[in-house]
Amino acid sequence: MKKKIILSLAATSLLGAISLSPILVQKVEAASITKSYSGSFSKVWQKNASTSDGARVLTYGYNKAAINEDYAHGYHATKTHYASVSNGNGSHTSSNVGKGKTAKIEVRHSGSNISYSMSY
Repeated sequence: MKKKIILSLAATSLLGAISLSPILVQKVEAASITKSYSGSFSKVWQKNASTSDGARVLTYGYNKAAINEDYAHGYHATKTHYASVSNGNGSHTSSNVGKGKTAKIEVRHSGSNISYSMSY
């Protein structure tokens, strides 16, 4: 009797796993635009990186407006996305924003090798 119950539970668990598997397996398409800068941060500068169709644009740079800061602003016309900066203070990420909006992250400058990105 005990063996039948165990086999029954095993079969039920297996069927449950099979029926849930399409729900658990999702195709994830993630991509990013990433740029880096190494060198002197004595002067304010800004650069842009975009796709040929203009649907994705990463604007990044260094400014001294309020504080010395590294920043990344990401725009995507058709997908949810976020911007991030990695510098001497660590990795910093904006919140997700919807299509057609600009994700912004601005952090206190630190270090001489900075990475700027937008992920979607």
